[in-house]
Amino acid sequence: MKRFSKVLGALAVTVGLLAGPAAAEKFVVGFQPYDTISYQAIINAELGLWKKYTPAGTEIEFHPAVQGTVVASNMRANRAQIGYMSIMPAVTLCVRAKGDVKMVSTTDMSEGTRCSLLLVRKDAPEFKSNEELARWLDGKIIAAPKGSASDQYMRRFFKKYNVKPAEYLNQTIEVISTNFRAGTLDAASLWEPTLSELASEVGEGVGRIVADGSACDNKDLGIVVMRKDFMEKYPKVAEGYLRSDLEAQLFMLNPDNWEKVIEMVSGYATGVPKRVLWYSVFGKVPANTTNPVREWMNFYFGDREKANIAEVVAFLHQEGVINTDKLPEGTVDDSLTRKVFKESGYKPAAPEAALGMIKGASASECPFKD
Repeated sequence: MKRFSKVLGALAVTVGLLAGPAAAEKFVVGFQPYDTISYQAIINAELGLWKKYTPAGTEIEFHPAVQGTVVASNMRANRAQIGYMSIMPAVTLCVRAKGDVKMVSTTDMSEGTRCSLLLVRKDAPEFKSNEELARWLDGKIIAAPKGSASDQYMRRFFKKYNVKPAEYLNQTIEVISTNFRAGTLDAASLWEPTLSELASEVGEGVGRIVADGSACDNKDLGIVVMRKDFMEKYPKVAEGYLRSDLEAQLFMLNPDNWEKVIEMVSGYATGVPKRVLWYSVFGKVPANTTNPVREWMNFYFGDREKANIAEVVAFLHQEGVINTDKLPEGTVDDSLTRKVFKESGYKPAAPEAALGMIKGASASECPFKD
């Protein structure tokens, strides 16, 4: 079984671009194997893409975490220099780090089909509208991992539809999974692929997906963050890593690679069936009947991504999670990402997304049966 932590020795290429430190330098990438925003980090680790672009002598370790808040904690303590996380923990991290951490690129974005999903117990009634769903949620026991993008979604859903749960519990994805199987939760919000593992489409069927981010205009945005001191001291490592991340995203967007992607991810997201891993990123969300796009990849920050960041900052300030309604100056900085994109020679795939989009497929199209 693969080890979660991969220590990969780098080989030098393109000497002019990759002139680097004589002594070996080691850096850590924090990622979440049980979150689809980190699938490209796994691709990068498994294919060793970063080896082609970082300076000679560089070593990179890929360290897993179950939640973005854990990656954020490691970033603040300088136990990780690069991190993958959703927008809510990324904003909270950057505010609390007081300018020491930057948002440098995006992993993916959706209309709320990755983290902004609502699961109800399997015997819940069929809901004809979000308002009907909201009234059923009144007086129910609901959970989400607090501080996550799923928590943000539940807060916004409660506010829009004036939901008054009996209890709103702070639980990890593992505890939520256990409690759904035991029948002690009425509803929960959590992210892919754990959500699809519990749901009825390809999973265990202990719950049903009944709403996504479109219910309260709550988009999902994945962010790559880097420590500012790391970028300043090791600019070629930062640039090289972003170039490898671009290649990983393009690899993931190609349908010819989808089975390979899941084979790689399954070595890290242990215990999750491959059919669930596939559906969690390439399958169509059943609650969304109008939009086939599961997610888009823009790599750098476009207008939609910037608008979403501003919305989340305002929301977290209003909710008392952060003490300011503005990010530290220079926090959102994709200048290096745009440089990498331009120098790669790749041309924007479409006005909606620089790299491309993943359109959700039906569960019947999944190539995995286990």
